[in-house]
Amino acid sequence: MLTQTLGYHHASIPWAVAALRRVAARDGRYRIVLVPTAARLTATALKGAAAVVFLLTTGELPLSKSEKRALVDFVHGGGGLIGFHSATDTFHHWPGYITLIGAEFSHHPLPSTQRIVVEDRSTPATRALPASFKIHEEFYVFKHDPRRHVHVLVRLGTSRGGPDRPLAWCRRSGSGRVFYDALGHFPQTWSDPRQLALVSGGIAWAAGLARAPSC
Repeated sequence: MLTQTLGYHHASIPWAVAALRRVAARDGRYRIVLVPTAARLTATALKGAAAVVFLLTTGELPLSKSEKRALVDFVHGGGGLIGFHSATDTFHHWPGYITLIGAEFSHHPLPSTQRIVVEDRSTPATRALPASFKIHEEFYVFKHDPRRHVHVLVRLGTSRGGPDRPLAWCRRSGSGRVFYDALGHFPQTWSDPRQLALVSGGIAWAAGLARAPSC
């Protein structure tokens, strides 16, 4: 798990780390290793991992060309890639990463309380969620609608004819699994049971510990 930031640094990072550690402890099938810099994501390190988590990362993190290739090969070969919130505000100059994660952050309106619609409740990340719910968050807008390239799990509720606003999704990349959740700007989001359900199920699926045929 990586929380390195070379752009905006979220104050919620300590709460997010604590939340993921609690989720891992409850699950019991995996453990989280926090690495201080992307430079530690070497091919050798990845051999011992089930998945890599980009938790509120930002900016052009220090990965060499060979390390970038190793990460792509890791996912394509059966590993998992998991991103939360500003993981899509990371590696803007690396098209391969943008393709893997499924979208690239563009901007966000002011934080607000909005209704979230769960499109697919059959996955481990969403089966405990209600059909819709309201949450106060910073809702991302992406440079391109990711829907053509991902399986959308959760979207922002918009009026009929409004823009499509996917917020959480899963996708396959080669033999690997990618899960992304755009929520997580505020510390309180990381104690919200809806977010924790997404976190727990998304990690389990991406790490190969749970099935999600629709993904």
